[in-house]
Amino acid sequence: MAKGPFIRCGARAAALRLVALACALGVGSLPGGARGQDDADVFAGARAREWGTRALTLSFFDSFLGMPHTQLRDDNGFVANLRLTVELPRLERERIRVGVSEQLITERGGPNRVDDGRVFASWERFLGASPGRGLTVGGTAGLRVVGNLGGSVLQDWAHRTLFEGRRLDGQGAARLQGQYPHGYDVLGDFGAVARVARPVGGPWSVRAGVEAGLGVGTGWFGELHPFVAIALTAGPLELELRQGAGIYGTSVRPLTMPGGYVTGVLESQPSFHASLLGPRSLPLTLSFDLEWNQGNSHQHVGGFTFGARF
Repeated sequence: MAKGPFIRCGARAAALRLVALACALGVGSLPGGARGQDDADVFAGARAREWGTRALTLSFFDSFLGMPHTQLRDDNGFVANLRLTVELPRLERERIRVGVSEQLITERGGPNRVDDGRVFASWERFLGASPGRGLTVGGTAGLRVVGNLGGSVLQDWAHRTLFEGRRLDGQGAARLQGQYPHGYDVLGDFGAVARVARPVGGPWSVRAGVEAGLGVGTGWFGELHPFVAIALTAGPLELELRQGAGIYGTSVRPLTMPGGYVTGVLESQPSFHASLLGPRSLPLTLSFDLEWNQGNSHQHVGGFTFGARF
């Protein structure tokens, strides 16, 4: 998912306010996109167990949620990734997802920034007995726009309204990056995924797979993400520890500014996932994800996904 999004706040109390901001922005003014990318499945636990239901999910990822905290300055690198997704079952063993996402990238140690917005639709087919046992394959298509999509205005509003931090009219270290590249890059996005899951006794299972994506238009962007994982499912709770890797390549220069994507290097990207399903009487889902070494920047990324099944 391709992957990552960040704002660093000095006060831990800002966490709750930032989650509230994510909800407001996610529903009201998303300029586009998905975890880039890898189109990672942060809602995998709920889907594996109740894949025949419809779902609406809102995800928010940020570096300050990561552990341990890094020493990087506030708002440097991947900032506040927001994603809104609708999932619909199709036929007996298929699922369609449609969504939008917005990833803000700010230059580490400089004034530049860029917004990475996406609109996407994906399809999955379960070839085994269930998504939790056997092979799943799928594809993704969408549109990606890189440029000035208003992210600096949203960030400036958040810093002025919800917590203390850098601002567009600040000076020196208090200045929020607001200098965008000239023009826009527009890419048609295409991707594929293959995953396999095998129970290994009791509540345990092992998983492996690969996700790939390619965007072509005014420039190009490519990524590849193999992974292996072990998971524990106990009633409504699912935990997964994944060892993943990622490699990126692109001709879209704003995406590779310091703090952005590192290209041409296979990066280790271990991650942890936890999801909790509510009862039938309260069909809600909460997921938490934590990934280390995102983009080879050591900005450990954490995030929440809120879901409703219907």
